[in-house]
Amino acid sequence: MSPAPSTDRAQARRQQVLEAAAECFRRRGFHAASMAEIAKTAGMSPGHIYNLFENKDDIIAAIVERDCDEVVARINELQQADDILQVMLGETERAIDESTQVADAALELEVLAEASRNPRLATVVQAGEALVHAKAQDLIRQSLGPAADQLPPGEVQGRALLLAALFNGLTALSVRQPRLGQLVPHMAPVMQRVLRVLLVP
Repeated sequence: MSPAPSTDRAQARRQQVLEAAAECFRRRGFHAASMAEIAKTAGMSPGHIYNLFENKDDIIAAIVERDCDEVVARINELQQADDILQVMLGETERAIDESTQVADAALELEVLAEASRNPRLATVVQAGEALVHAKAQDLIRQSLGPAADQLPPGEVQGRALLLAALFNGLTALSVRQPRLGQLVPHMAPVMQRVLRVLLVP
């Protein structure tokens, strides 16, 4: 495991490396991108990177954990809303647009492909997914209110899985259809109807 950053400057340096690595992984793929290339993109020496991360596996695991933390933080924000459904309906176009960014999709697919071969990374990805899934279920229960307790066993989990499938599916589809982002205005009203099904009793 990489040493924990002890200062704000060290944390900023870690983030600098993660951004550079993400750019290199998008452009060249996980295996083709070298630590030297990541160091050059980050504007620091390879030795400095090795002081922050053990290897590329450590870097990509940190990217996964950072992205997971961002999703959890967004769910936490939604849970503070008086009307979760209305907030999500109002942000539907933005959420679809974010899910259909080809560069981000390429990185996510690269991570998933590597996780299918790398047990350590698979553990990180699956742990992050479990955390996000649990938070999504909490969000749906909160939106449903007391009616959530009247649903058949497993339905809240099923709704959370479908919500994830919708947005993850759009991410994968954006690689197959690079112009998918142009169709966001057409997809948003349909997605809003689906959200009502998932978030209303």
